[in-house]
Amino acid sequence: MKKVVLVTGSSKGIGKATAIEFAKKNYDVVINYVTDKENVEKLACFIEKEYSVATLVIKADVSKEEEVQAMVK
Repeated sequence: MKKVVLVTGSSKGIGKATAIEFAKKNYDVVINYVTDKENVEKLACFIEKEYSVATLVIKADVSKEEEVQAMVK
């Protein structure tokens, strides 16, 4: 079974580095962001090309319960 990880705040910094590290370990990566769609889409393309894993980009503010519930769904 393929492993999947959800990384919140993945548009930069620690979240971005975490998403890349999981991709290196052959996880499919769900990339969460709030405002920086352009950088997250670039990250998703990089991860797919470099590590041959699937990505899914989801916009959700993790400080809002209803957005977190929708993201997980």
